[in-house]
Amino acid sequence: MKTANCKNPHTNPTSIKTRFALRFLRAINNLNNNNNSTTPPLNSHSAAADKRKRCRAIRAAAYASMASAVGPNKAWSRAVLRKIRNRMKETIKKSTRAGTATVRESNPRNELSFGQENELRELVPGGEAMDFCRLLNETGHYIQCLRAQVQVMRKILHYSST
Repeated sequence: MKTANCKNPHTNPTSIKTRFALRFLRAINNLNNNNNSTTPPLNSHSAAADKRKRCRAIRAAAYASMASAVGPNKAWSRAVLRKIRNRMKETIKKSTRAGTATVRESNPRNELSFGQENELRELVPGGEAMDFCRLLNETGHYIQCLRAQVQVMRKILHYSST
């Protein structure tokens, strides 16, 4: 008689859900390790600020994990990864030259108003530079990935609360 395999037979190691879950759990673990090394807040104001900072870090970890799980095949994932890289560069620049402000130029595409199409372009990362057919394709894939992200996060919450 064969022994039962410990691995879940329904887990596909190449699925987006699995890749996202592994990357997200690794990122959360890193956040927890970094959080444990810091000193506790002194007052309720700094505690609230720390909570907001942690919330933003978890959201960024979720987006980065999903984008890296998808890889560079989709424009939205490339846009998310590019945005994260640019934010990291800005943070490094701000820390090295304190006191200087960065001025952002406006994008002429953002100033156009074509109704719902433009609203969709704003929702999908990288959507500003796509033609309409590609935008719809990327939107469908982005929605599938967001659904997978929510399902994985719900399972993580369920398992961590039991």
